[in-house]
Amino acid sequence: MPRTSASRSRMLPTDRQAQILAAARRILEHKPIDEVSVDAVAAEAGVSPGLLFHYFGSQRKFRHAVLTMAAEELLSHVRPDPALSLAEQLNAGVVTFIDYVTRFPTIYRAVVSLGRGSDVKTLHSSVRGTIADWILDGIEQVGVEVTGPLRLTVAGWLAYMEEVVLGWIANPLCTKEELTDMCERSFYDLAGGAIGDEERWARIRELMVVRP
Repeated sequence: MPRTSASRSRMLPTDRQAQILAAARRILEHKPIDEVSVDAVAAEAGVSPGLLFHYFGSQRKFRHAVLTMAAEELLSHVRPDPALSLAEQLNAGVVTFIDYVTRFPTIYRAVVSLGRGSDVKTLHSSVRGTIADWILDGIEQVGVEVTGPLRLTVAGWLAYMEEVVLGWIANPLCTKEELTDMCERSFYDLAGGAIGDEERWARIRELMVVRP
C-alpha cells in the first residue's frame, strides 16, 4: 500500500535514502542494473520519482549509490574473521564469495561488468583492491614478505576467480563443490609459483593453518 504524505514527512533523510536503496536492491535481484529505472524504484519504494531525484541528484548518481550499496554488501559477506587461520580465512572467503555471486548474480554483474562510467570502474577496482589487501595482510601476518610478484598474483587470482564464477553461472560445467575446490586450489598453485621456492612455500603453507 502506498505510504501517505504524512508518513513520508516523518522519515529522516538518511532513512528515506536507505528505504529507496533497499527498494532498488530488491529490483536488482531480478533485473540488470540498466533496467533498474527511477520510475520502477520509486514505485517499489512508495515515493515519487521527483523525491528520488531530490535525494540523489541525478540518475547517474542514483545508480552509483545503488552499485556502492551492492559493493559494500559483498564486502561485508567476505570480510575475513581474524580469529581464523589464514587458510581458514581463504576457504571461508572463497565459499562465501561463490555463494553470494551465485545467489545474486545480477547484483554482482552490476558492479563488475554492466557499468561503463569511470566511477563504476573505480568502484569495481576498489572492491578487488579491498579483498586483495585482506589477503596480503594475512600473508604478512604469518611472516611472509609481500613481494611485487606475490601482489600481482593475488590480484590476478581474484580476476580469475571472478571470471570462472560468472562463467559457471552461465554454463555450470561442474558441481558447485568442484568450482569451490578449483578456485581455492588455484590460489595455492599461483601463490606457490610467485614464491618460486618449493621448500619455502611448504613452510609457508604450514604457517597458514596456524590460528593467531
